[in-house]
Amino acid sequence: MDGALSLTRVVRKATVSFEVIDSHGDASTVQVECLAPEMTPRALIGILCNDLLVLCRDPSQGQDPHSPVDLWAVLRMQTLPQPASIVHGNGQSSVFQNRCTSD
Repeated sequence: MDGALSLTRVVRKATVSFEVIDSHGDASTVQVECLAPEMTPRALIGILCNDLLVLCRDPSQGQDPHSPVDLWAVLRMQTLPQPASIVHGNGQSSVFQNRCTSD
């Protein structure tokens, strides 16, 4: 399976700092992990190879069929409880939401 898909949203795990005041009136900073959605529509090409989904970006935007592509992400497809994991990346956990059409 391969073909064009549209990345509609990326949700990354982020750490946010908050200042809290305790019962004595002393302020301190705490780090809280949360989810940070990014609405970044992006045209990608998906190639499913056994249990890996390779996502590539076409810098020519479909104008040159012989253009090399940029590797955007490699996902390992899994069964429950975790549908996909990042095989190689910058160390941040992310969830990708894609829109695909099938023939």
